[in-house]
Amino acid sequence: MRLTRIVWLSAIWIISLRAQELYIFNETVYISNQDTLAVVGAPPGDLQVDGTGIIENDGGVVWLTGDWINTSSGDGFVTPRNGWLYLVGGYQRLFGPTPTYYNSLALFNNGGDLKEMIGANGRIQNFLVLNDCELRTNTNIMTVENPDPAAITRTSGFVSSTGSGRLGRRSDRSASYLFPVGDRQLGPFRYRPVEITPSAAPHLFHVRFANVDPTIEGYDRLSVQDPIQEANEFFYHIAERIQGTDPITLRIWYDEANDTYKDTLSHWEVPNNKWVAVNTLINRAAGIPQTGMTQSAYMETPGWNNFSSPNFALARTRQKWVIYVPNVFSPNGDGSNDEFLIYYQGFIKIELRIYDRWGLLIWRGEQGPEGPIRWNGRTQKGEEVPEDAYVFVVRGYFTSDKYTERAGTVTVIR
Repeated sequence: MRLTRIVWLSAIWIISLRAQELYIFNETVYISNQDTLAVVGAPPGDLQVDGTGIIENDGGVVWLTGDWINTSSGDGFVTPRNGWLYLVGGYQRLFGPTPTYYNSLALFNNGGDLKEMIGANGRIQNFLVLNDCELRTNTNIMTVENPDPAAITRTSGFVSSTGSGRLGRRSDRSASYLFPVGDRQLGPFRYRPVEITPSAAPHLFHVRFANVDPTIEGYDRLSVQDPIQEANEFFYHIAERIQGTDPITLRIWYDEANDTYKDTLSHWEVPNNKWVAVNTLINRAAGIPQTGMTQSAYMETPGWNNFSSPNFALARTRQKWVIYVPNVFSPNGDGSNDEFLIYYQGFIKIELRIYDRWGLLIWRGEQGPEGPIRWNGRTQKGEEVPEDAYVFVVRGYFTSDKYTERAGTVTVIR
């Protein structure tokens, strides 16, 4: 259907416009609040804007079963507006060559969960709803401009990218921003999200999950600095700070049951071009299920401010941290399992901190390179603690300022 005039879609004129394809050339289509422009076909159900064509969606819905094609000279949609583009077909494409500025974008699985960007970048003014679909950006960048941490939602959906492709997010507060990244194109399906907690200053971050050996993309996993033995051969992450200068907390999720190379998080350092260990908190019982994982765990580095390169990988150390952490012990003096013992090797020093259920530090100890380190179930003042579950954080130092951490819970039974 070719439009040769302005089309006003409102409750007075028309609720939905249905066609096998809709072509907008040098015209404006206006969609009023709570109304729907439905382009439905079997196939194609495509919607294309060309010339100076544009859609002004003032709170309504564009309902599309085919491809979105922007060959116009502009953004495709008028912004700022509160309208939605629903992709409700099977396999659907977001075509360039002109970048589109979407109001809000929602993906639906109607016999196909893949929505693919081809030819141009995209921006989203308000919200991205993935539901259970994959948004494949390829080498393009999709940026969510809304700095609300809840601007991206999902059930089991994710964003995948290749090469220079990224998922971008703006931030303006100190909160956790989820980047639900994964891939099933370059290797076995893996969902390995990233969380970034920035300061309250405005920032822009780009993230990609690279489901390949980093060596293939120019980051030799065997080019390492002690104590790293080798970086993960199966995948790595790209986390770029495009705008802003403040440190962040970077958290990378992984599958504790199936992923290997789980000793520490590493960063590709330039100009040395080596994988270098970073200060890492490892939580192997995170308790937050991430779809696609057998068992959720994460590696986290706080106060990170080195963006000389954007590349991060799980890594194996030369000295394996042999660790035994029981989840229960009974400090009752019967000579059996009376102490909470942590065995280790390969570190110059180890620290152990114990917290109660309210987050209060009740005991802290250090031990040199010869272990184990032990806690007898008493506070720092020597008072017996009651039966309960306690949080432990154990930190092993590679050097005086490089460390890795583990966290978990232990139950005291008397």
